[in-house]
Amino acid sequence: MMVKPLNMIILIFLLIICTSCTNAKTLEKIGIITSVGYEENKDGKIIATISLLQVNPETSPNVTTVTSESLTSKGARLKANLETPKTLQSGQLRVALYNEKLAKNGFIQLADTLARDSSISDLVYLAVVEGSTKKLLEGTKKSGDISQIIFKELDQNIRGEQIPSTSLQETLHKYYSAGQDLVMPILKMEGPNVKITGLGVFHDDMLVGKITPNQSFFVKLINDRYKAGNFEMVLNKDDYPSLPKVKSKSKEIAIVLDTLRSKADIKLKDKEKLDFDLKVKLNARLLEINGGVNLEDPRNIKRLEKSLNEKIEKEIKDIIKYCKSKNSDVFGFGEEYRSSVYRSKLTKKKWHDMYKDIHVNVKVDFSIIRTGIVE
Repeated sequence: MMVKPLNMIILIFLLIICTSCTNAKTLEKIGIITSVGYEENKDGKIIATISLLQVNPETSPNVTTVTSESLTSKGARLKANLETPKTLQSGQLRVALYNEKLAKNGFIQLADTLARDSSISDLVYLAVVEGSTKKLLEGTKKSGDISQIIFKELDQNIRGEQIPSTSLQETLHKYYSAGQDLVMPILKMEGPNVKITGLGVFHDDMLVGKITPNQSFFVKLINDRYKAGNFEMVLNKDDYPSLPKVKSKSKEIAIVLDTLRSKADIKLKDKEKLDFDLKVKLNARLLEINGGVNLEDPRNIKRLEKSLNEKIEKEIKDIIKYCKSKNSDVFGFGEEYRSSVYRSKLTKKKWHDMYKDIHVNVKVDFSIIRTGIVE
């Protein structure tokens, strides 16, 4: 029996109405988890602070926080369920935060628990928080939806290539790799604002050090290719005699590079001596320079290239030295060793024992491809 077109249209219309009513009623009954923060109390219990988005058709969406304690993160969530009239759902989780103290003791079990929840996306961003995650997430009351603020801040800086990406998937992949350690952004609440204060470097899953936002540029330069972005470098005239003459009396020259293009290549040169070659090729547009340098003179461009080349090489060597002192291979030299040495049977522990003895020959090839209009 064929259904008449008019009857079919009416049937579809009724289905849409019924579906809409069901969704509205469902949303009224659930609390949508958008972010979660973890820290430890004095007894070693997990303190979980959950940021919830609650939808009510009669009013605008309401953002609240719920805090609970337990021996496990799942136990804390079950207790949080007892403190809210709505069922907690984690399918919209965007950010997972770990305070410094907890991160120093190891956080991977908590991250692994998130990965085992099929409703949670692998694209959730992970970050470390200076101070209390509870206080930061409770900033919702003053700053609006803090979950969205944090997510958008991390996302735009990752997309703008200011910091490496630290999604749940990428973080766990690096952790379970034998020859590479983690980096994670560090956040701090300053008044109503959330600020990225640097990158945390890890040994296994334990936070062991911190590098500045400027230094994070060089970590990403080694780990990944730059396709776009900008960066400011400050050079002291006394340290770089090849710098062109400037009108400014200041000893420091600030240079902004834009539209970066880079490629880094790590090669194991000697497996017995643990000798590595690191070659970095970097092209950039000179967007701005203070000091009144005449950029129409090609000799000045060459002098700038030489000075910046030396500066970048020094910064890369310094950051490698710092990470070696923390026994944290955030660059992946161990992965190059594992892939280059036949039957290396490399483990994370074995590589950490070897890592402190590696030697890296750094070679930078920097070029200014064009200059901006601001001098």
